[in-house]
Amino acid sequence: MNWNHRVVEEEGILSIREVYYDGEDVNGWTENAIGVVGENEEELRQTLQWMLAALDKPILVSEGFEFKGFTV
Repeated sequence: MNWNHRVVEEEGILSIREVYYDGEDVNGWTENAIGVVGENEEELRQTLQWMLAALDKPILVSEGFEFKGFTV
């Protein structure tokens, strides 16, 4: 299983979540938006880069979304 950061729309609000995959299928995502945390500046910078990359991917809309596996 792998994961990345993605923008999720829920009830008209956009947030960045960790999204989990089984191959190409979305298995689930974190219940709440994630924050930027790290043990040092480089970890913060990397997380921000991943979050910015999420803006270049299609938005996942939670309403009516059918997960292929579990929900987080």
